[in-house]
Amino acid sequence: MPVNKNALIRYKTIDRCLRNKYRRWTLDDLVEACSDALYEMEGITRGVSVRTVQADIQVMRSDKLGYEAPIEVYEGKFYRYADEDYSISNSPLDSNMCDLISEAIDKLREFEPVIPVHELGDVLSKVKHKLELLLEDA
Repeated sequence: MPVNKNALIRYKTIDRCLRNKYRRWTLDDLVEACSDALYEMEGITRGVSVRTVQADIQVMRSDKLGYEAPIEVYEGKFYRYADEDYSISNSPLDSNMCDLISEAIDKLREFEPVIPVHELGDVLSKVKHKLELLLEDA
């Protein structure tokens, strides 16, 4: 399942909405919030369908992207996080994800001689070091 920029914008928007415990969010409210966010960030005017937001919620609930978001429906039509402190931004990296990121860094390093971007090397080194620290703590 490819994750594109628009999907990530929708996930972050749904997350922001569901973290607001002072508002009751219906599916239509989430659709409107996602449509507004895509318009503001990308200039997309066609909006988002109910089906798209429903699919996004299912992906967020699943472990496909590692979120496993505790999204629940209450009173038959309102959405919220079962855990008020949950956010997809706080999802920890598991060791499998760290390994995948580490492999990606190694692949990017192969291009350093071809593409002389010194800053890239520094960034890759920092990210790899952080991943190693995370794996040691796990």
